[in-house]
Amino acid sequence: METEDGQSLLLRRLNTLLSRVGDFWLRRSYFQQIALVIVLLLAKNAFDIELRNIQEAYLPGAQEFPQAVGYYSASFGQVIMAYGLGVTTTTQWVVLHAVLIAIALGVAFYLISKAGPERRSFIILVLASATATSSLFVSIGKYDVITYLGAVLLALARTLPGAAVGALIMVSGNPEQAVVASLALVFLSLAPAFSDLRLRGLVAGAIAGTAWFGVQTWFRFSEMETGRAELLLEYLGQSLSQVIVSPGTSLWSWLNAGWLLVVFMTLSAPRSSMKWIIAGLVVIPGLATIVTADGARVFGLIVLPAYVIAALRFARAFRPDSRPYRILIGSSLIALVVLPTIVEGQGWLVGQVMGLHIWP
Repeated sequence: METEDGQSLLLRRLNTLLSRVGDFWLRRSYFQQIALVIVLLLAKNAFDIELRNIQEAYLPGAQEFPQAVGYYSASFGQVIMAYGLGVTTTTQWVVLHAVLIAIALGVAFYLISKAGPERRSFIILVLASATATSSLFVSIGKYDVITYLGAVLLALARTLPGAAVGALIMVSGNPEQAVVASLALVFLSLAPAFSDLRLRGLVAGAIAGTAWFGVQTWFRFSEMETGRAELLLEYLGQSLSQVIVSPGTSLWSWLNAGWLLVVFMTLSAPRSSMKWIIAGLVVIPGLATIVTADGARVFGLIVLPAYVIAALRFARAFRPDSRPYRILIGSSLIALVVLPTIVEGQGWLVGQVMGLHIWP
């Protein structure tokens, strides 16, 4: 009897704590929530500038436009932008990408605000917990910020044309990731609860696939034979070995605190939807991440559209004024604050330590 009373007391106190934390967050204005999220992201994440890549690859490659000179030329969004703005120095390149990060986060926060006061309080935590958001700060100067902006638009745009614009922006950041992200979204749409997303996923896939073929044609006209796709087989064995070396760290880094939300969303879904949710949020992004040897940042960007959309649908299952919803928000906020954030995984880290050339 004492054990049962103790268990009941523990559950009651835990629920009370989580509910109070959730209530605290819900009582904050949206601008206060944005400020707190930004402070938390800045406090938990290190900063790193892609200095070597900027100086040896990205900046020289942009200056050669319209000639493609390397796999990074496939990220034509930053190439065209830098070329059009006349960016010629490393400092200008870094400033441009810092501004792009601010724009990407600003657009994300604006689109989230359209979800309504209660829903946005949860979705902003979902976005903050995403590895893709954290990785923005450790890859300053990289094309990932453009991919991120497109992924957010693809997920949160209310209209199909808006989502198509998001897909186009995403593909200009990384065509291969955009193709796989669209595939993950299509798999998610096979779940009955997400069937209305199928057209969005197919349109995104068509845009990404067309752009990818266009990039390959551009590469051939530039007499450049090696793109990202050609590097897959070369580094496949190395990619698999890196995951095997430290599977726990690698898998956790893919989504960090976001894994808890994936578990909640999967377990709360009907049985007929569970396999498709797992396919869209875990299997498709995971397989692409394992074979590309670049760890967390690849998984985070590929899964982002499906992850944000699934979380938004998950939030709609709760009454905004209910205690379970406050407990959900309290759990998400505590997880975001206390759980570790690993944004590189094995791909990048092993390459830096061992001096290996790993496909970005």
